[in-house]
Amino acid sequence: MKKLAFFALGLLCLNCTTIQYDVSTRLVFEGQVNDRQGNPISNNDIEAWIKNSNDIDLIGFTTSNSNGHFELVIPSPKNETDFEITVKGNSIYRGKEYVNIYRSDFQDYYFNLDEIILIEFDDISELIITLNQSNQENTITNIDVSGIIADQTIWVNPVQEEYPEYYHDSYYRQVAKNQTLNLHYEVRNTTGQTNQFNEIINVGSDDTTTYVINY
Repeated sequence: MKKLAFFALGLLCLNCTTIQYDVSTRLVFEGQVNDRQGNPISNNDIEAWIKNSNDIDLIGFTTSNSNGHFELVIPSPKNETDFEITVKGNSIYRGKEYVNIYRSDFQDYYFNLDEIILIEFDDISELIITLNQSNQENTITNIDVSGIIADQTIWVNPVQEEYPEYYHDSYYRQVAKNQTLNLHYEVRNTTGQTNQFNEIINVGSDDTTTYVINY
C-alpha cells in the first residue's frame, strides 16, 4: 500500500511503518530541467520515491525554479532498496522516471541528475530496428543506441538478469526527431567469438523511423 510522506515543502511522514528513516541525516537530489534547445522548464513537478521489498513511499516533492533548477531534500531511509525520481510531464512534454538509484550512488549525500531533457510529444519518433539474421550461427548479444532519447524510464543502474537478454526480430526505442543516432551492437557466433559494430541512424521528422541490422 502506498503511503504519502511529504517532506520537502510538505509534512514529515508520521506513519512510515515499513520504511524507516534517520531524520538526522538528509539526502539531496539535484538537477536541471531543460527542453531540447537548452531552455529551462520552470515550475515542473519532481517527486522522490523510496522502495524496498515490501513497500514504496513518496517521501518528497518540489518544483523546478525559474532557471529550471531544483534541489529535493529528503530524510535518509534506513532500509530502502532503491530510490526513484519522477520528473513529471504535462500536455506538452513527456516526463521521465529515473529508477534503480542506490544509496552508493550518492556523493557526500548528493545525487546530481545533471541536465534532464524533456522532449515534446510532437517531437518524438518511434525507432524500430528490424533484426535480420542472415547467418544462423550468429546471435546479437547487445544493442545500444545513443543520442537524444525520449524513453520515459531511465535505468541509473541496470537490472542484473539471471539469464542474458536475447534479441529476436526487432528492437524499439523512442527518440527525438531530426537527429543522428549512434548505434552500437555486438554479434557472437557459435565459436564464442564476439564482434562489435558501430553504425549511424539518421532520424528525420517522421513519427516512425525504421532501420535494419543484418547479421
